[in-house]
Amino acid sequence: MKEFLIRSISGLLFATVLLGAIVLGSWSFALLFGLFSIFILREFYQLSKTAGISPQKSVGMVLGGLIFLTTFFYAKGIISVNVIEIYMAMLFIVPAFELYRKKKNALENIAVTLFGILYIVFSFSLFNFLVFPDFPLSNKYDPTLLIFLFMLIWAYDSGAYIFGVTFGKHRLFERISPKKSWEGFFGGWILAMAFAYAMHRLFPAYELLFLLLIATTVTVTGTFGDLVESMIKRNLGLKDSGKFMPGHGGLLDRFDSILFASPFVYLIVQFFA
Repeated sequence: MKEFLIRSISGLLFATVLLGAIVLGSWSFALLFGLFSIFILREFYQLSKTAGISPQKSVGMVLGGLIFLTTFFYAKGIISVNVIEIYMAMLFIVPAFELYRKKKNALENIAVTLFGILYIVFSFSLFNFLVFPDFPLSNKYDPTLLIFLFMLIWAYDSGAYIFGVTFGKHRLFERISPKKSWEGFFGGWILAMAFAYAMHRLFPAYELLFLLLIATTVTVTGTFGDLVESMIKRNLGLKDSGKFMPGHGGLLDRFDSILFASPFVYLIVQFFA
C-alpha cells in the first residue's frame, strides 16, 4: 500500500509539472522538453556503460540539446535554415571526436552515441511540430495535440494495467516482458479509443477518424516502445533505467512509449494536414 501511494503521488506530481509546462506557453514547453532530451539521453548513455560501451556522453548531450532547440526555433519561425542540414553537420562531430578519445570499441561508442540522439532527441524534436501545427504557415502555439498524445498514452497504460491484472492470461511477449498480456493490450486500446471519441466530442474540429487513427497508432507503437526498452534493460540485467521518480524508475521508463510513437503520430498529422 505504501509503495502504491508513493507511486501515485510521484506520478501525479510528474503529470502536473509536465502538463503545466506545456499549457503555460511555448518557452516553458521548450525549456522542460529540452531538459528532458538531455537528461534522458544521459540516462541512456549510463545504461550502455553497463555493457562496457563508452558513448560520448557530454558530446551527445550537448548535441541533443542543440538539435532540440534548433528544431524549436525552426518551428517557431525564429530561424529559417533547414534543420535537416544542421542535423547532418552536427552528427558528423561524433565520429570525428572519437578519434581523440583513445577508447576501445570505437564503432560501438559512435553507434550508441548516435542511436541515443536518434532514439530520444529526434522523437522529442518532433513534438515541436505538434505544438506548432500550422507550421510553416503560422507560428501560433497550440499544445492541444501534444496534451492529447500524453493523455492517450496514460489512458492506454491505465487500461492495459486494469485489464491485464483482471483478465490477463495470454502473454503478449513473454520472452521480454512476462507480465504483459493480450487482454491488457486490447483493454488499453479500448480505453484509448474511448478517450479519442471523447476528445472528438470536446473538440469537433478534430476529425473522429484522425483521432481514432492516432489512438490505434499510439497503442501499437507505444507497446513496441515499451517492449524495446524492456529488451534493452533485460539485456543489461537491469529492472529500471534510473531512479528519477520514486516507484516509477527513470525518465526513460516514463517516456519509452511516447518516444516510439512520436514519429508515427507526426506522419499521421502530416497526412491529414
